[in-house]
Amino acid sequence: MKQALRLAVAALCVTLVSLATATAQDQYTEGPVDRVVLVHILPGHFSAFMDDVKNNIKPIWDAEKKAGLIEGYGIFLNQTKASVDDWDIGFELTYKNMAALDGLGMKVLELRMKQYGDKGKEQQVIDKRVEHARTVASYLTREITLK
Repeated sequence: MKQALRLAVAALCVTLVSLATATAQDQYTEGPVDRVVLVHILPGHFSAFMDDVKNNIKPIWDAEKKAGLIEGYGIFLNQTKASVDDWDIGFELTYKNMAALDGLGMKVLELRMKQYGDKGKEQQVIDKRVEHARTVASYLTREITLK
């Protein structure tokens, strides 16, 4: 009898959790996924950082967009810095959905190697990049549309 009661209570709990989850998801429709990266540029390094973005990063984003790996990208400036160490510039890469992130590293590898030539040259560019800036934060967000 005790085992039957335990099973009934467990089944009730599962049902209630399922209903709560279903109700919560019924409030909106899921949309694209964005990777947002906020970067602090070290004093005196803005021009060098932007040259790196134009010459090394943007061509990869353009190739990713052409290959259908991203839907688009954006670059934005912080107009309301809270401190001298706050982020200066941000990047946003937009993906169709969460599934677009599956295996993304390997899908982008070929595009990166076309840009840099080989992993050694890519590492040299990355080593130089960290002399100009540091990442403050990186977020994965999802757009929703209210029902």
